[in-house]
Formats: sequence, structure tokens, C-alpha cells
Amino acid sequence: MNITIKSHHVNITGALKEYAHKKVEKILKFFDNIQDVIIELDIRDTADEDSRQFAAGILHASQTVLRAEESSRDMYASIDLVCEKLTHQLKKHKEKLRDHNRKLAGKVLADDEPVVKSEHPKALDEDALYIAKPMDIDEAADVLTERKTPFLMFRNIRSEEINVVYPLGKGKIGLIEP
Repeated sequence: MNITIKSHHVNITGALKEYAHKKVEKILKFFDNIQDVIIELDIRDTADEDSRQFAAGILHASQTVLRAEESSRDMYASIDLVCEKLTHQLKKHKEKLRDHNRKLAGKVLADDEPVVKSEHPKALDEDALYIAKPMDIDEAADVLTERKTPFLMFRNIRSEEINVVYPLGKGKIGLIEP
């Protein structure tokens, strides 16, 4: 992990640099995958004395770049405010990653379940859902009703394209063509 302190129009004292390092190191305990942090310090030329001491922080972490800016009357206060903002953003990012991973874990569990639940005693497999031999639509419909599968993929003998037939209910059959 690399911590860089930069300055514009400011002579960085050892105490100021050490203070910024300590504040940034406190951020590190919230997230393991931080690559680097850059703190930029500046004294702005503005009429407002309360916003002359400017600090900005850029944090590079896994899958994100966080940025925060603050200005105040005191450079130490500006560093504090920037570190607080970065900490808040980092916690939010960490929650987002955790929630995303939980959703993916739930999706994997859901994907383990069979996609189609059939009351038919035969287990569904690829052979039951796809017939490689070219056939016409009527023949595919007969095979579909005979096997009682939720759909049947087949190569149409007339168009040489892959088609799908599926039951619509009440003895009717649907057809999907490319």
C-alpha cells in the first residue's frame, strides 16, 4: 500500500505529513484491497478565509476509485474531513461489494435447482430436450407430446434451422423459429 502526500503552494512540514499518514493509515483498517492513497494539499487564493486550506484525497481500491475534497480554515481540519469522507465512501463501497456477493451466492444456489420441474418420472437431460435428426414440425409436435417435456429443440427439415416447439396447453403447440 502506497501513501503519497502532494502539495501545491504549501510547504509540507514533517508534522503535517506525519498527521496525514496517521489519518490515512486509520482508513486502511476498513478495507484490505487498497492499492494506494494520494493526499493533495493546497492553499487556495480566495477571499473566504474559511475555505483557503484545501485537501483532496484519491483512494485506489479494488474495483473502484474514491475521491473526496474539503476545505476549511485549518489544514489539519481539512485532512480530517477528507479522511472522514473517504472512510464513509469506503464503508459504502464495501457494503455494496458484500451485498453484490450475497446476491451472487443466492443466485448460484438458485441455479443449482432444476430449471424445469416436471411431474414426468424420467429425469430431463439434453437428449430429451434436443433431437439431432431433422424432422418436420408435426413430427416434432408428436415427439413433444409423447415425451411430455417442457420444450423440444429440433432441426427443421425444410429450413435446416433449429426450431423449438413447446406446449401451450389444451393440446396446442407453440413454435419458435429464427
